[in-house]
Amino acid sequence: MTATLPPDAPPAAAQALLEDGSLAIVADPGLRELAEPWMPRLDRPLVSAASAAALIRVEAGEPEVARPGGEPNMEMWGVGGWVLDGEVVIAGAEGRIGGRVELAAGRATLHIDARGEAPAIVEVSSALTIAAALLLGRLGRPLVHGAAVVARGGGAWLLAGGSFSGKTTTCVNLIRAGWDWLSDDHVVLQHAPGGALRAEGWPRRFNLDHGYAAGSSAGVRSRVDPEGFGPGRWRRTAPLAGLIFPRVEADLPTAVEPLHPAAALAQLLRHTPWLLADAGAAGPLLGLLQAAARLPAFDLRLGRDSYCNVKTLQMALSPVFGVS
Repeated sequence: MTATLPPDAPPAAAQALLEDGSLAIVADPGLRELAEPWMPRLDRPLVSAASAAALIRVEAGEPEVARPGGEPNMEMWGVGGWVLDGEVVIAGAEGRIGGRVELAAGRATLHIDARGEAPAIVEVSSALTIAAALLLGRLGRPLVHGAAVVARGGGAWLLAGGSFSGKTTTCVNLIRAGWDWLSDDHVVLQHAPGGALRAEGWPRRFNLDHGYAAGSSAGVRSRVDPEGFGPGRWRRTAPLAGLIFPRVEADLPTAVEPLHPAAALAQLLRHTPWLLADAGAAGPLLGLLQAAARLPAFDLRLGRDSYCNVKTLQMALSPVFGVS
């Protein structure tokens, strides 16, 4: 499922990040090791960098843009984004990574100073996420911090939540129960022909707690390959059927409650934090999220009883989703 840019690829070649090739990325050869953990683990065909509607360039060298003063409009793990005169300046706290996103042109350029001790992968991934989210916004597609699983009927359920909200364990449990999956961290939403909504996953290795197999959280996570949890299999896209917002309350029993569309929209906005940073894209994106919030939406309270316990999770979900 993983693809990398061949060493002999032409300079104008980039790797597609979306199924239709509208967003692509090209990285200097010496920086691919830093960028690769962020890259979706899927077949990324080569496309022309010049023809891509939106493009991220990752280049070696010192950042050409100074870190602006004041509070950033958005921030991830020490990497900030400042909206300035039609572009967004991205800068890391250590001054080793930075660049700009030209919103109208659909182009982002990030410079990484990898001389000596390279920037942390989490810093590189944060900068790439901010750049990708802003460019996707200009394509009319919100990037949501969430997982997505596919029910046996073929509909995708978005599991939107922050870190340590139970997204990955819920995803793994449902994969073990036979549900397919799109991603456990980033999902792209879009309008399909006819106006329906579709979800497209950006799959990476799952960040799973060390104690999952033993049935007790250890509070430490590491990357694992989700393919080993089957019978559920990976899919790239699926029609969006509804929304689930997991949260952990370990001492209470696992339970699910329906959410009003207004509450669902508020949750979606929380997990799409870059949406309002670009006023030029916010209107259409908000309309798409409003349409998503009108789909069936549920709050999923995860107790210790369903941690690594597929049957308990299924029992909690079955009255609403018909999971069996």
